[in-house]
Amino acid sequence: MPISIPGSRPLAAVIAVSGILLLFLTGCGGSGDAPTSTSTSPSATATSRPSPTAASTSPPSTSAPTSPSPTAMPSPTPGSSGAPRSVGEYDGVSFVVSAGSEATFTVEEQLASLPLPNDAVMRTSALSGEVHLDGRPSVIRIDLQDLSSDQTFRDRYVRGRMFGEFPVAVFTVPDIGPIPDGLALGEEVTASVDGSLEIHGGVFPLSFEIEARDDGDELFILGRVTFTWDQLEIPRPTAQSVVSIEDEVRVEILLAVVPA
Repeated sequence: MPISIPGSRPLAAVIAVSGILLLFLTGCGGSGDAPTSTSTSPSATATSRPSPTAASTSPPSTSAPTSPSPTAMPSPTPGSSGAPRSVGEYDGVSFVVSAGSEATFTVEEQLASLPLPNDAVMRTSALSGEVHLDGRPSVIRIDLQDLSSDQTFRDRYVRGRMFGEFPVAVFTVPDIGPIPDGLALGEEVTASVDGSLEIHGGVFPLSFEIEARDDGDELFILGRVTFTWDQLEIPRPTAQSVVSIEDEVRVEILLAVVPA
């Protein structure tokens, strides 16, 4: 998997939900072109802090396309026995999104200035919300006005034209469901999480494949999902400098959550 937990195998996060997705924004490369979408509105605030070993995006080269490196999750911290809760304690516990969380959206594009396709990548650490593992709903919010890439024009297009009127994406999971036994033992586990994504004025069903690990003082969730522009009823970005943009948008959301 692209994203992985530092010191262990990739950890998936779902709830991110909310996230997710947004990446469709990434499809607008180039500069100086007039995009074809509309929007404007205030942005939401979210907690941010240094992200774990995050995927780095190399600016497109004129010789060959580059792909983002995997996002990494923090490795377990030795001697965390003084945590306010024990591994496996979930009843009545609310986990809040904390520093180290990040959402990454990737779409393949072909720019007129490059001979080969290139991955357009946008990232944001402006995530907020709560995760519950005791049957209560979990909600993750992503501030789309904080998305950024290696192209200033793309950033302006995504923040203003695409999501100016809908600055926040929200992923909601009514009930995460049965907790895999290994999670309560501090092991990495995998699962699928179903929820709904509110984005661009609509609400759509969305499922994440996640990996998770409970370290006691911190819970890590790494989620991945792939969707299409049509699936979320979002017009595909267009610009004179962009020859083509792929239909599929890949999303990776790393959540570092701590007991409230």
